[in-house]
Amino acid sequence: MTEPALHPLAGWVAALDGAAGDAAVDSALSSSALDWAGALIAGTAHDLHPRYIAAFAALTMPHRGAGCAVAGDARGWAPVEAAAANAAISHFWEFDDSHRAAMMHPGITVWPAVLALAQARSGVTVADMRAAVAAGYEAGLRLGAHLGKAHAATNHVTATAGTFGAAAATARLLRLDAAATLSALGHAGTQAAGLWQFLEDGATEAKPVHPAIAVRNGVTAALLAEAGIPGAPRVLEGGRGMLAAWKLIPEPSASLVPEGAPMILTATIKGWPVCGQMHSLLDAAQDLMRKATLRVEEIAAVTVEAPQALLDVAGLRRPTNAGDAKFSTNFCVALLLSGGDLSFTGFDGSAVRDEAVQALGDRIEVLAPAEFSARYPKERPARITVTTLDGRVLSEERSFRRGDPEAPWEWEPLVERFHGIAGLAMRDASARQAVVDWCRAFGAGDPALDRSAAPFFRGKAPLERAA
Repeated sequence: MTEPALHPLAGWVAALDGAAGDAAVDSALSSSALDWAGALIAGTAHDLHPRYIAAFAALTMPHRGAGCAVAGDARGWAPVEAAAANAAISHFWEFDDSHRAAMMHPGITVWPAVLALAQARSGVTVADMRAAVAAGYEAGLRLGAHLGKAHAATNHVTATAGTFGAAAATARLLRLDAAATLSALGHAGTQAAGLWQFLEDGATEAKPVHPAIAVRNGVTAALLAEAGIPGAPRVLEGGRGMLAAWKLIPEPSASLVPEGAPMILTATIKGWPVCGQMHSLLDAAQDLMRKATLRVEEIAAVTVEAPQALLDVAGLRRPTNAGDAKFSTNFCVALLLSGGDLSFTGFDGSAVRDEAVQALGDRIEVLAPAEFSARYPKERPARITVTTLDGRVLSEERSFRRGDPEAPWEWEPLVERFHGIAGLAMRDASARQAVVDWCRAFGAGDPALDRSAAPFFRGKAPLERAA
């Protein structure tokens, strides 16, 4: 019998060395940490924060003075529930990283698991944490890309493949051997779930549940394996495994065998606080407006072209709140063309009440050319064409997004981005700088670093709320 499809990945995860020294990986670890930290801290200022805290607190019965930290809550939590809560919190604003081929948000399924277990277990080193983060990205992103477009059309890959990311990260942090890591991946596969139906039903506030359950189930999967409970080694390809259950033919070019550059180097750090499917389109729209110094009153017609996946995930026509607006291509493009603020710190959803923006959105034609859909997900092709009242035809096209590996952030602009995002909830600049310093030291592999990532949580005290 052939070896299980996940066997090479499990062996790679178990053997991964977390020592510093690879400049590209070190930089990616710092950037990943800073990206997630900003999303987590900002999440404490979101209206959903108290509701999600109440829901997860009911599961864990948190108490003061013990356990793991949850952002914006002063109590100590059990590690599994703390990880789940922090995963949800860091997804409230849609600020967190993404990935083209895997079509998921990797960081929010990895970092919450790593930090919760690092706080809960003695003997965890910074090298263990670094290896765990890299392992989580590798497993989640390879599984997401392998499951492919057909899976992503109905399933939220952050919830499904993200379960593997959390399981692999936890398994490596716990120093499980290859056999136990394979069991952890088996337990992850049998729990992987998450459907896009919430978009159809207008329940966008339920989206943060998906990374939360991925992390909860992934950490649980690794703990089951640590306890010696075997997981199905062929949970992916077996006769009653994931591919058979979901009736999937996996993406043949997406190898499950770790080789070449680590997958963490292929993640995208967002340039917009909305669904990643529309980012290259928004980049093009912004540049078109800048180059043409176009006024909205001059616009006669607008056509945008993108892969069908954009319509499937970000096709809401008339949003009624900020959450829906993040999944409305028509609205977001109309807001940019109208000169509105779609930045991380400026977009608060109030523009959904602007009838002029909504009316312009109604006039935008969104097309999905077959050629663009065929290039997805390896690229994010997008084109915007604006026809003016005086007959001019203006067009901009993109294949990739700002923040993609082809156009990565430099450290200083990324730090500036972090200060803006985290400033939504943490007004003390010195406190924010402590987070920046922690993330930079993590990338450098500083063995003296506080493994609890205390600056992220402010010593378990509630974070400041913006006025």
